[in-house]
Amino acid sequence: MDAARREKREHGTLGFPFQIYPALDGSEAQDSDYIPYHWHPELEIITVDAGQISLTIADHEYVGERGDVFFVAGEELHEIRAAGRENQFHSFVFAVDFLQFAREDQAQSELLAPLAEGGLAFDTCLLRGQAGQDQVRALLAQIMRACLGSAPGYQLTVKAALLGVIGACAEHGLLKRRKSRPASDYKTGQLKEIVTYLGAHFAEPLALADVSARFGLSPQYFCTFFKDNFGKTLTQHVNSLRIEQAARLLRETDLPVMEVGFNVGFDNFSYFIKRFRSVYGVSPKAYRKAVGI
Repeated sequence: MDAARREKREHGTLGFPFQIYPALDGSEAQDSDYIPYHWHPELEIITVDAGQISLTIADHEYVGERGDVFFVAGEELHEIRAAGRENQFHSFVFAVDFLQFAREDQAQSELLAPLAEGGLAFDTCLLRGQAGQDQVRALLAQIMRACLGSAPGYQLTVKAALLGVIGACAEHGLLKRRKSRPASDYKTGQLKEIVTYLGAHFAEPLALADVSARFGLSPQYFCTFFKDNFGKTLTQHVNSLRIEQAARLLRETDLPVMEVGFNVGFDNFSYFIKRFRSVYGVSPKAYRKAVGI
């Protein structure tokens, strides 16, 4: 995933725009899963399968525990943090419009079309023990089994289960009408611009005065605005992006560890090691050895 920006990847295929992350075959498993701020037009359903994960969705922070389900609307900024193999989650990403019917009916006009057009949205949280949670989790588990088996017609099983999720949420009052809020939309656009810029330039020197000036804000106001909306400082966010990219380079290349640190934007090798260890619990060298590079 490109660090902290609008995703350009295709989720699934044109014929079946649905994808589960991490991949069910285990090929994407990592010791630490950090999905930096990003957004995409598709709906995303996130399930906490083991341990605990931290999420930021729009400008709200959440801590999810095993059994909890979270819904991310299309174009909504979000970030996921799950450190260690004991903390596991899956994301179900799909285009809502692929669930719509060719023939107009009540389900289409009252639920599916408003969901696809943004006039209707899921409640963000569906917590363990909440009405409808068991039903939704069972349907999502059915989707995972269907995708693992990939038997003929499994795509229809997935679509039917996703429609079941929408029906269950409607039954339990978990779908809400959304009103347009111009001021909120402006703020979201500004946040996306900031996230996109940092995602593209995190490996470069980023002085607070320069970044804030780029967006026409004073350094003091920028600091407050950033912390209020992202729950972290500019330095913390940039370091997270750098460490995530460093881990990728350690897994996928044979670049020397020192060069990796410099490549992702750290100008102090000792500080790079300290920050890496704070996230992954081991040094960069030990991390590379553990993943078999």
